[in-house]
Amino acid sequence: MIKNLIRLTLALSILLICLKISGQSVLNKFDIIGRQKKIDIPFQYENHFILLRVLLQKSFPLNFIFDTGAENTLLLKKEYSDLLGLKYDRRIKLLGSDHTEEMYALITRGIGFSFSPTVSYSQDILVLEQDFFQLEELTGLYVDGIMSGSFFKTYITHINYKSRYLSFIQPNAFRVSRKYVKVPIELSNGKIYVNATVSINNKKIPVKLLVDTGAGLPLLLYTDANPNFAPPEKSIPGKLGKGLGGFLEGHIGKINELQLESFKFPNTVTSFQQLDSSVTVQFQDPNQRNFRDGLIGNQLLNRFDIYIDYQKSIMYMSPIKDLSKEFNVDRSGMDILATGHELKQYIVSSVLPGSPAAKAGLKKGDFIKKVVGLSSNILSLDQIIAIFSRKGHRKIKVQYIRDGEIYKTVVELEDLI
Repeated sequence: MIKNLIRLTLALSILLICLKISGQSVLNKFDIIGRQKKIDIPFQYENHFILLRVLLQKSFPLNFIFDTGAENTLLLKKEYSDLLGLKYDRRIKLLGSDHTEEMYALITRGIGFSFSPTVSYSQDILVLEQDFFQLEELTGLYVDGIMSGSFFKTYITHINYKSRYLSFIQPNAFRVSRKYVKVPIELSNGKIYVNATVSINNKKIPVKLLVDTGAGLPLLLYTDANPNFAPPEKSIPGKLGKGLGGFLEGHIGKINELQLESFKFPNTVTSFQQLDSSVTVQFQDPNQRNFRDGLIGNQLLNRFDIYIDYQKSIMYMSPIKDLSKEFNVDRSGMDILATGHELKQYIVSSVLPGSPAAKAGLKKGDFIKKVVGLSSNILSLDQIIAIFSRKGHRKIKVQYIRDGEIYKTVVELEDLI
C-alpha cells in the first residue's frame, strides 16, 4: 500500500517534539564556508530521501537525512553519543503520535559535524534515548540521524536533485538564472511553507503546505484541516509512515490537480492523514503562524532544481522533469520491510485484502527470495519497490519463503488508486 509513496513521515515526527532547544546561551560555530563563495556537499538519494554522510565529533561516520521539515537536528542512536562521552544538558519529554508512551530525548550542545576535512561546524542536537523510528527497515538504508535544513539558513541552500549535491552559497555571491520561478515562502520556526491550490472534486481550495525534504511523498493533506480533504472513493488504507510512538495511519488516493505558482501537477498522488485531536488543537489553529493544510515532499520537489533564500523568503524553482508525468505508486498491494544482514532480507509486513499480492497468495511474514528472477541479495529495497510499481498489468514472478519452505507465485499488477 504505502510503497515508495512515503516510507516515513519525518516532518510530523519532528514537529511533534513540540519544543525548541533552549535554556542557556550557546555559541554555535557555524562558518562552514569561510572565505569561499560556496561549498558543494554530495548526497545519496534513495527511496526519495536525501542522505548525507557526516563525521560526528571527528570520530564516527554516520548517515543523516537532510530534512527541511525538521526544526531540530536529531541523533537516533544514543550509543554513539555514549561512546563519545558527550554531556547531556537536559532530559525532555517528547509527544508521541499515539500520546500514550512516555518517550524522552536528551539535549547535548556544541556537537561537531564534518562533511569533509575542510567543511565542518557545530550545533546543539537532540539525542533519542531509544530509537523509536527504526528507519532501516522502512528505508532499506542505515540512518543514524535527521539533520535540520533550517540550521543552514544563513546561506542560500541549493538542492540539486539531478546531480545529487547540496550547495551552501554566500548571499552576496548568489546569482540565479531567469529560468527559475520565484515562489514566495513563509518561515516559522525555521520551517518553510508555501501557498498553493488543490483541485478536489472540481473545487479549487487554497492550501498552506510545509516544504519537507524529510518526506518521501508527493503530497499529504490533513483531513482535519478542511472537510473537502476526505480521501477519494478510489483510495486505499495503509501506513503512511512512522512517527514517535508508532505508525501513522491514513489513506492514499489521487486529487485532480495541485498548483504551485505557475506549476501544475495533474492527478497528484496524495496521502490523507487524520491528526489526533490534541495535535490538531496545537498545530491546526488557523490563528497560529504554523497552521498548515499538509506538506509536499521529495517525490514532487525532485522534479525541480531548487534554491532556498531564507533571508529574503523566496524559493527559486526550475523544472528538470516533465511535471505532468505520472507519480510512481505501488500496484501490488503489499508493504515490504528490510531486515537481516546488511538489510538484504525483505519481509512482507502487510497485504491489502483483495489486492494483486493477496490474490497471488502472499501473506504477512513471507520473505521475498527472488523478484523477476533476481535474487533479493543483489536488490535494494528501493529497487524491489520500483518493480512492484511498474505501470500496466505486468506479471511479476516472485519466489518467497514461508515456514522454511520455498514457494513461487506471480503477482499481476493493477492500478489500486
